Amino acid sequence: MTKPVRKTKGKEIPPISEGAKLVDQYFDHVGEAFLRHAPEISPDKLRDWRPKLFSFTRLNPWYGGLVGVHRKRIGAGKDKLVWLEIGHEASPALLLMHGFAAAKEHWLPLLPFFAGQFRILIPDLPGWGESGFNPEHHYGLEDQTERLHNWLTQIGVHKVNVVGNSMGGALAGLLAARFPQMVTSLVLMDALGLPGNEETDFIREVLRGKNRLVPRAPMDVMKLTDLVFHNRALAASAAFFSATELIHRKDVNSFLFQEMLSRRPDYTKATFEDITAPTLVMWGKEDAVLHLSCAYEFERLIKRAEMCLFDGVGHLPMIETPYPCAQAIKEFVLRNI
Repeated sequence: MTKPVRKTKGKEIPPISEGAKLVDQYFDHVGEAFLRHAPEISPDKLRDWRPKLFSFTRLNPWYGGLVGVHRKRIGAGKDKLVWLEIGHEASPALLLMHGFAAAKEHWLPLLPFFAGQFRILIPDLPGWGESGFNPEHHYGLEDQTERLHNWLTQIGVHKVNVVGNSMGGALAGLLAARFPQMVTSLVLMDALGLPGNEETDFIREVLRGKNRLVPRAPMDVMKLTDLVFHNRALAASAAFFSATELIHRKDVNSFLFQEMLSRRPDYTKATFEDITAPTLVMWGKEDAVLHLSCAYEFERLIKRAEMCLFDGVGHLPMIETPYPCAQAIKEFVLRNI
């Protein structure tokens, strides 16, 4: 039996699928609750903000010299996009996308385990890291998906295997749903976008307007790294290296968080359940940001999905357990090329 088509002012609106409803409800529930509490961000602070060179980006020449990573860019100023690239153009393309409050360097631990297999592309997503931030642009998931598709097309990548963590996972899923001819395989790693049947303390805090992903003082940075890492030693190390940069970006990151929640994906377009690419749903069982039950929703909705779970790992498997994470990605992608 076909679903009824809703009509508005003489226009036909396609029936809303279960997956689209879930995405919309998620942004209703989490986004609207947070935005009711969110403080206004000074346009002057955003306009006057300038990036600085911090510890992670200083590693690029050193690490690149070791494993042959090349830093590339397209565009200029506030509209530039910067990425790391390794491998031959003739090799299968592998796109790695970071999450919120993260950067391209978060994927570096995986690179030695992919040697010679892929053409690897690791962007700083627009607005993040070394890529440009323009406060007059929008940074919703819809906007970012279009930018990523345009960038891949510009650099001549027409077929790609996509891996996305957290916010990058939501973008990876939307890219696969909206541009199925481009995405060969998909890995959703602790991905944003669907509600589970349980919520983490972090999500409950977001509903009250608190956001541990945007630290404003050194102690807040430790709370952030404790949130995303299950390994305490890694959390302390990450806090030490990232504190200055995260605090410097506090107003920009607040703006980007509000953009992500306020500019929700268009539910009349393809969403996660429309993904046709073979999909690996990868999750840390101890994820304190996005509950493990979210993984089972992705697996349920996506037709060709399989699961890979890591014991004793939090929100960032590529940093907490790089070798098993890389092996799982490599085996899955090579099997589905």
